[in-house]
Amino acid sequence: MTLSKRERVRRATRREPLDRLPTQINTTPPMSALLSEHLGVPSADLDVRLGNHLLRVDLSAPRRISPDGSTAYDWWGAGWSTETEGYWHTHAPLAGTEDLDAIEWPDPDVPDLLAGAAEAMAGNEDARFVMPNLGFALFERAWSLRGYERLNMDLALRPEWVEDLLDRIAAIQVRLIARYVALGVDGGYFGDDYGAQRGLLFSPRTWRRLFRPRLERMFTPFREAGLPIIMHSDGDIQSILPDLVEIGLNCLNPAQPEVLDFAWLRRTFPSLAYYGGISTQHVLPDGTPAEVSTAVDRSIAQLADDGSGLLVGPSHRMQSDIPLANVDAMLAAMSQLEERAP
Repeated sequence: MTLSKRERVRRATRREPLDRLPTQINTTPPMSALLSEHLGVPSADLDVRLGNHLLRVDLSAPRRISPDGSTAYDWWGAGWSTETEGYWHTHAPLAGTEDLDAIEWPDPDVPDLLAGAAEAMAGNEDARFVMPNLGFALFERAWSLRGYERLNMDLALRPEWVEDLLDRIAAIQVRLIARYVALGVDGGYFGDDYGAQRGLLFSPRTWRRLFRPRLERMFTPFREAGLPIIMHSDGDIQSILPDLVEIGLNCLNPAQPEVLDFAWLRRTFPSLAYYGGISTQHVLPDGTPAEVSTAVDRSIAQLADDGSGLLVGPSHRMQSDIPLANVDAMLAAMSQLEERAP
């Protein structure tokens, strides 16, 4: 039995039998450039060379840049630094007002908004699993519009106002999701960070009141279409993981070994799948090649003990601080996955 990449991911998210575990390595643009040179492949061929199984599609919208070139504005109007490798927030449209009508909200019904996604799907020659990029899905979108500190103060002092803000965001996201499902994506991908290194960024009660019902609303179109749901949420979110599973989560990313105990995850959520598992916080940037190889083996042994349920990969996008020798070690360990197949 040899499965397509799409079918391999679909089965892995549901812990169904596989021919081998799927893999996925995401990189920042500077790291992509380093890897392309190191591996001797054009940047356009890097996904194939890395053996990636996911094709993440996004909106087709003009990218606005500030006059000095230091800030790029996303589709929602939030600003991000162009001078850092990660995410550095520079502009919040609602920072100076509580009037939700004071800003221009994006239109999810613009006809050509998914043109790039449709083109990418048509060119998906290696049959990767297609999922829309719904990063900054709810909480992160709220603070990107309001400002991180202000939004957290609002959670405590003006929760009703926050609910109105979240309803606006969720309504737009649900419309986008409906369009993506109609386009024929293979599953949903959400990103929304709720955790710190130890515990949530706010109380579980706050999350259940404000975020759970709206997130469930966003999950629903995928569930109704029979499509798996993958969600990225950094940090220690174990107190709300039962809720996420209850509302339809199939696969958790990033499976950070520093904050979530793998044995506890498997014991507590036997049907949940995982994506990641190899630390970008410690072992990849700071470990030896042998330690990286051991980390790959450990994630497979603890999260895919049944031969399924894991997309093997780094716990987050790899940045350019990771030694190329450690990337080589990870790729070498991943190349042995066919030998591990049942």
